[in-house]
Amino acid sequence: MVLIADSGSSKTGWRLVDKVGKVWPFHTEGLNPYYKTVEQIKTVLQNDLLPYLPCPPVKVTHIYFYGAGCSVPSKCAEVKMALSDRFTNAEVHVEHDILGAARACCGHEKGIVCILGTGSNSCYYDGKDTTETIGGLGFILGDEGSGGHIGKSVVAAFLNKEMPEELRTDFFNTYQMDRAAIDKKVYQEPNFNKFLGTFSMFAANHITHPFIQNLLKDCLDLFIDKHVIRYSDYKTTTVHFVGSVAYYYKDILIELCKKRGIATGKFILEPVDALVEFHT
Repeated sequence: MVLIADSGSSKTGWRLVDKVGKVWPFHTEGLNPYYKTVEQIKTVLQNDLLPYLPCPPVKVTHIYFYGAGCSVPSKCAEVKMALSDRFTNAEVHVEHDILGAARACCGHEKGIVCILGTGSNSCYYDGKDTTETIGGLGFILGDEGSGGHIGKSVVAAFLNKEMPEELRTDFFNTYQMDRAAIDKKVYQEPNFNKFLGTFSMFAANHITHPFIQNLLKDCLDLFIDKHVIRYSDYKTTTVHFVGSVAYYYKDILIELCKKRGIATGKFILEPVDALVEFHT
């Protein structure tokens, strides 16, 4: 029994695969070790995953976990500790989510791979390993083009009265939040990046409005400028995209890349199913 996971900051996609290839899908909240302690990860596993498995945890022999926040050995070790505690017979492998995205998109071929979800990141993949990464700096220093960045841009446009009046009215009617309420969530409470990321749905729900179209293009073009064109051979290498923002704004990304002479490849919402194929 093999357990494969792709974990972002918001959610984790799990797939359990048996020896004949039958697959069971599961989801839990995100298990980013920068936002969750070892004990908190154990609790999520115990309450939200283990009760739904079709077999006892001791039957799981291998775990391949790809996660946001797993870019340094110490954080990988924390996630591995939590997984090993709950799956005592499993051989546990913990890798950065960017490697998972690369394997999902490219298999054993080279490519530039971009993650655009709650956060953002990118890498150059040589068909085996990520040889160069740009981004992954987190919400404060980076995350251009991410759901958090788009949500922040939407909120700022509302607060600064940049939005057309019909959008400002709809924003307030939808969320019932004024500046004081937003300031409290952003500056006084935890997980402000996730809070701001929720407002990216406002952009998705008004995607046909010219103001929102321009806002999205500005955010996504900044990602291309900060990430994609920093790779020396970006014009001769296919660029792939993973994550909810990339998947739902695929047409805008294709348009922006085409203007820069960039060839786009796969757009994958959740890489975990492609990772099942890679590992099995």
